[in-house]
Amino acid sequence: MASGKQQRGFLLVVAIVLLVVGSMLAAAMAYMVATSGGSATDNLQSGQALFLAESGMEYERRCLAQNLDWYQSTTDPIAPNATGTCATATTTQTLGSGSFTVYANVPATMLRKRIPDNTSTADICAYTIDRFPASGRIQIDDDIAGSGEFVTYGAVNPSSATCGNRPAFTGIARGVSVGTVASTAAAHARGSNVYPVAQLITALTSTACTTIPNPFQITDNSKFLSAGTIVLDDGPGLNHEEIVYNGSSRSAGVMTLTGVSRCQDTGGVGPGVTWAANQPVTALLDGSVTASKEAEMVSVGTTGPANRAVHQTVQR
Repeated sequence: MASGKQQRGFLLVVAIVLLVVGSMLAAAMAYMVATSGGSATDNLQSGQALFLAESGMEYERRCLAQNLDWYQSTTDPIAPNATGTCATATTTQTLGSGSFTVYANVPATMLRKRIPDNTSTADICAYTIDRFPASGRIQIDDDIAGSGEFVTYGAVNPSSATCGNRPAFTGIARGVSVGTVASTAAAHARGSNVYPVAQLITALTSTACTTIPNPFQITDNSKFLSAGTIVLDDGPGLNHEEIVYNGSSRSAGVMTLTGVSRCQDTGGVGPGVTWAANQPVTALLDGSVTASKEAEMVSVGTTGPANRAVHQTVQR
């Protein structure tokens, strides 16, 4: 009799254990199914966000193709057209269950008003001062060996009386030197290009195009694109090199370039040029071998909580 009771007690314990184990297995399976479903949703939304980001890039390419005077924009990010769908600097469009936000930055502007002679220190009127540092150096015109000039400015003014309450560089010193490269003050026509100027931190000690210093650093300048082209040019020395970089980071006044390719003005064949530290660095100059103008497009696609960003630098 006792033996039968013991068997029934044992079977009850086994049944309880099986119920507990079964409940745990059911909970685990439910969690895995829920996680799998959530992952599938996340992956789907991530793919949709990437598609939307790419759609934004196509939108911005069309806008940039409609007006090639990129450096004449009064804003940066630029508004490619004065009217129509491309008239806004930053565009957000809704597509289906998501949206994209897209804009384009440029590394230069133009003079809105001519500089009449080589002595004027009046405010320099530009189409925009957006993204230029609050003070620093600019290069006006493209050829330091010719009519090009380095200028130091002490401040920027979004509404200069000299310029008809429009943007200007102020506190001007003309014909300055950068590193060992001298420049001469000169008159400049309306529409002349205005470039930001940085300086080389890492000397380039080899003429071999494949020799890339690590890290490759220049002084930071907020107007420079996060990926694009820089130019090293010593003016009267007649040395010139165009360098492409695919990425960058900024910290404590230093811009570190990554994905660097030297000697782009010779198709990468070279030979390159040796460059000492502190020599001037500009954005892509009009009339360069690589291209004349460039813009960096940034598009962010969003679907639900998923965000995907795409960057691309275009030239013409």
